[in-house]
Amino acid sequence: MENIRLGRVEDFPANTCRLVPLPNGEPVAVINVDGDIHVLEGRCAQGHSFEHITVIASEGRVLCPWHGWELDLERGVCLSNPDCLRKVFPVRFDRDEVVIAC
Repeated sequence: MENIRLGRVEDFPANTCRLVPLPNGEPVAVINVDGDIHVLEGRCAQGHSFEHITVIASEGRVLCPWHGWELDLERGVCLSNPDCLRKVFPVRFDRDEVVIAC
């Protein structure tokens, strides 16, 4: 597994989503929910970008702008379609940087 640095914690403000390209060019979505950072695949099950995803901080979920599907950030599961799974990356911090293993 390779450790990939996605950016500094301050690059991901609370209750926002930012796409970051992996070395292979595929995006991951870095989502900060009230200071808790999650990273998952950067595209919905239909292949659309999560660039304009809506963060629902009070519920720890996000809403796909293309289909209105809510995703559980801990498991990467779509709540209305459990067969729709997005890969969730384990997050760790190295000083002030967000790091994932791929």
